[in-house]
Amino acid sequence: MGEWRALPEELEPEVWALVDRLRKMKDTSGLSLAALAEQTPFSKSAWERYLNGKKLPPREAVEALGRLVGRDVATLTSLWELAEQAWNRPRTPAPEADPGEEPAAEPVEPATRPARRMTAGARLSGVLVLSAAVAAGVAAFSAANGHDAAGPNGVSATPATSTTGAEAGLDTQCYSDGCAGLDPKDTGCAGDAWTSALVRVDGVYVELRYSDACRAAWGRISWGAPGDMAEAVPAHGRHMRERVHYDTDVYTAMVPASDPSEAKACTQLRSGRHGCTNPGGRRHLLEPPEPPVASPRPAQP
Repeated sequence: MGEWRALPEELEPEVWALVDRLRKMKDTSGLSLAALAEQTPFSKSAWERYLNGKKLPPREAVEALGRLVGRDVATLTSLWELAEQAWNRPRTPAPEADPGEEPAAEPVEPATRPARRMTAGARLSGVLVLSAAVAAGVAAFSAANGHDAAGPNGVSATPATSTTGAEAGLDTQCYSDGCAGLDPKDTGCAGDAWTSALVRVDGVYVELRYSDACRAAWGRISWGAPGDMAEAVPAHGRHMRERVHYDTDVYTAMVPASDPSEAKACTQLRSGRHGCTNPGGRRHLLEPPEPPVASPRPAQP
């Protein structure tokens, strides 16, 4: 595992604590950025920005990584909420110098600064205080509700509920019919995506993915091969297809669906086999596991 680059010094301590926790989770899991992109609704470049402090990760990305590595999602959500408040905290901009004036000497302690810089010791102290506060808050919530904050293996057992994009805090850019033919990642619809139907065809996993926020669905296949095709089939309207060009998986553009039952996912394998899921249901299904890593082939003489 390569060394992480230093996080920007201007990061607020709450944001620093969140990103540091996410980095450690990724390192412990052994997942690459490409693997994170394959197993979450967020791209490799997006994860690179999140884990290097260039952009605040959305709550859905934090929770997705937590579920992927079996961590307490409630604790991570609390850390994210603190980081989100700090990220959006108003900052007083540094005054611009008059081009006609000579720059004045900087005072020993400026009244305002565009960003705070912290020593490693101060940052560590902030992280410890934040961690204690989050742990105490989660424990109090769990005690008040008479149950543990997480289910088996540390994964939150709280069932998901249908929400609009605004309620989920997602920056979605389409809704229902307006999503037809659009990419679920580019439009933000992948932020709350879940698997509504799943079938396996000759070892290839076929999923119907669904977004409550966008009221749209799409097909995805995993463990495939170049030439295999994924398809999203709505009850009415145009089908969406996408072929695996390299690697093992691919997803289609979206089809509008006010409910998962209004769509299904199919695959057409290059072997000639064809198969489809049932129409989607309301139960959130587990996503397919990682495909086995093939042993390297010996070099040809």
